[in-house]
Amino acid sequence: MSADTQREPDWKQLAVMCLGAFLFFNSFGSINVALPTIQAEFESSLAAIQWISMMGLVMISSLSFCFGRAGNILGQKRLYKLGVLLYAIGAGLGALSVSLPQLLFFRAVMSVGLAMALPMSTAILVSIYPSDRRGRALGIFAAAIAIGRATGPTVGGTLLHFFGWQSVFVLNFAIGLLVSAAVLHVFKGKEEGKREPFDLWGSLALMVGFPSLLIALSLAANAGLSSGPVLFWLALAALGLVSFFVVERRAERPLIDVALFRRRTLFAAVLSSAFGAASYAPINLIGPLFMQRVLELSPLAIGFVMAALPVSTALVSPASGRLADRLDPGRVAAAGLVLIFAGLALYATLAAESSVWSAAIALALVGAGTGIFIPANQKAAFAAVGSEDYGILSAMLSSFSTAASTLGTTLAVALIEMKMTGAAATDPGRFSAAQSFTFVAFLPLAVAALIVSLVGRKRAESDYSETSEAGPSGRRQ
Repeated sequence: MSADTQREPDWKQLAVMCLGAFLFFNSFGSINVALPTIQAEFESSLAAIQWISMMGLVMISSLSFCFGRAGNILGQKRLYKLGVLLYAIGAGLGALSVSLPQLLFFRAVMSVGLAMALPMSTAILVSIYPSDRRGRALGIFAAAIAIGRATGPTVGGTLLHFFGWQSVFVLNFAIGLLVSAAVLHVFKGKEEGKREPFDLWGSLALMVGFPSLLIALSLAANAGLSSGPVLFWLALAALGLVSFFVVERRAERPLIDVALFRRRTLFAAVLSSAFGAASYAPINLIGPLFMQRVLELSPLAIGFVMAALPVSTALVSPASGRLADRLDPGRVAAAGLVLIFAGLALYATLAAESSVWSAAIALALVGAGTGIFIPANQKAAFAAVGSEDYGILSAMLSSFSTAASTLGTTLAVALIEMKMTGAAATDPGRFSAAQSFTFVAFLPLAVAALIVSLVGRKRAESDYSETSEAGPSGRRQ
């Protein structure tokens, strides 16, 4: 038995990581619920208030790569501690904000902490758990994320009803301090970083290009791709991303080493993750609209039905992780994609006469498929690289999935608006038909993810054994 499989990670480490994941993903839903109240109090425009929601998306996508590489230099646990503390401080100061600019600034501070901590979370778990128990840890971690997503709107709505929007930030501050204290207690000892150059110019170019692309895609959902602001952000994205690729070719230690993608398992994991995210992400935005306009459900009922997705994810993720430890994780991930396809196909058949149960079953299938796919896919990906690339791979999976989700949602909204041209926004028949057309059009993305997962990679176990003989970025020595 290898030394790797003899390690006995402390369960407290996994518990702390899960508590942090719950905090981060619960905050997305709880803060979004408070946006209308914040807008009314500060008398701001919708365009301005949406930045509170978009800030986390932008920071995670642009800074994750930078912090993923910085974790190698400074130490992953040290960077995680700093990120959680920064998040808590930003939340506490956000609760004291007396103007929208102040709140946006402190939300940015929270988001920088989030971008530090999130990539490190998965990287730390993968590094402390041996390969034969890694899937189980990733499954439990995915369940914590799903529980955070499921409870976010409810927690935010309850706090908003009794105490006001500031209480949402106070809760994030309190839990953030709790996680910070727990992290300091659990991750003791001095952590040694590695001496390696940091790609500063590549980081700056990526910080311009990638968030600009996401901002353009987010704005395009409402304004259209041909609007002035969208074209501006697209041009800035092109400038930043082209500069990034030019700089990366000359960098001594690039943020993203293209040699990583020569490993079939990793390439398939990243590509199937992006295709999968693009296929099912639109349901989170379009689902509530369908239930409100077509099924005529109350906001409370919509919340309960939509909860079928994250709840089913939370229920199956731990089991998926255990299966990925025993079987080929690529095939386990493929099974999850089959469920995602089935759920999307069922959802595409929904119409005005459909029952609420049909919608709930479709969402549960998508959620269960996601819960099976993500832990197994992550295990397959991390098995394909050496420990020096855990941080950057975690950032890569997070950033690419975020970009794919944003692109998928933008395209879905554009398709629905195209099919709704000339009809009232509240016309249930036209909206139902437009939704069905859109999700049928998105089914090939789920099929593509499935094909990549089945055909595009070897068994993760063989890749892992190859990596043990390789140097940085998977090159054989």
